[in-house]
Amino acid sequence: MNQDLQELWRSIEDPNFTAAENAIHPQPKPFTVLSGAELRKETVPPKTNVLGEGVISLGQMTTLIGQGGTGKSRVVMQIAISQVLGWHFAGMSTHPEPLRHLLIGTENSIYRQKSDYLKMTGGLTDAQREKVDAHIFFHIVRQIDDAFIHLGSDDIRRRWLDTIQLTEPNCIYVDPFGEVNVGDINKDADVRHTLRELTKVCRRFDPTTAIIIVHHGRTGRQNIAQAVGWDKGNFGLGSKALYSGTRSQINIAPADPDDHARIVVSCGKSNDAKPFDPVGLKLNDETMLYDTDTSFDLNAWKDDVEGKRSNANFTLVEVAQVIDGGATRNAEIHEELGGSEAGSRRSLDRILAKGKTEGYFRTGKAGYKLTEKGRKIIT
Repeated sequence: MNQDLQELWRSIEDPNFTAAENAIHPQPKPFTVLSGAELRKETVPPKTNVLGEGVISLGQMTTLIGQGGTGKSRVVMQIAISQVLGWHFAGMSTHPEPLRHLLIGTENSIYRQKSDYLKMTGGLTDAQREKVDAHIFFHIVRQIDDAFIHLGSDDIRRRWLDTIQLTEPNCIYVDPFGEVNVGDINKDADVRHTLRELTKVCRRFDPTTAIIIVHHGRTGRQNIAQAVGWDKGNFGLGSKALYSGTRSQINIAPADPDDHARIVVSCGKSNDAKPFDPVGLKLNDETMLYDTDTSFDLNAWKDDVEGKRSNANFTLVEVAQVIDGGATRNAEIHEELGGSEAGSRRSLDRILAKGKTEGYFRTGKAGYKLTEKGRKIIT
């Protein structure tokens, strides 16, 4: 019976109609598959690291996650500037040849963007400034349509494609992820759909484009502690599909609840390379660039965040006694006080700054010295 039906269908089928239908709606092709022998012979292009060893790479998707106010937007701007100039960032090298960077998002106003950018590039030479200006592009919210970057709209996806075709970026920074996400950010299916759509638009013209997604981290002491350690995969807000869908993750956490200029940068995930070690950074208010925080102590920070330190701070008298005993440099003073077992370098730096401001200490070429006022508190 089935054979009779098939013969009947073939006798009435219009081959021209079938050909036209296939031209309009072509049959899907199978996935690309290589045999083991073919894979062995396959020529793979060299991997291009934008930052560090696989932290950000061309053709890769990376997330940068942190709580509100931790400077995520400034960090990505500094990464872009550093790459164009061949500078290191957070102790990690950048690709030596300048790439093109597009920062697209609605998190910051043009006032904030321009202020930070002018300060970050204020100390550059004319040649350096010209190079940076030619390789970095900013999405600015100037008119109402600029404020919407949600990938659930055909019109907005078209704007994405037109913008990318215009700027031809090698690296695209999406800030924040919540503004492009389609659906519920807590649902795996919705987040995976968004990542697919984001990949389609960002790599429509160049499959090697690096995608860097800026996203919010969970708040609260316990969640901040998850920037490092076993629970670092739980650092980001919402569905874990974002963590699973990217090759690398950069975590940013506050280093000091009383000093928003200090942050911790750690590796939340690294599928293709060895994870980088956590590093403390401090924002320079004049240049708006992050420098390495030499006083950062990872173990002390973890204990502080986890509430384990009962004696986290040194006292002014203790520091004065050590200086009176002959220790004059920060490292020497910290060691004489008992090192990280007794308190963090961050705590010591605060005491030294306070003591100098209030006239207990003075500094010179030989380091810290006690003033007469300082001697009085230890006698």
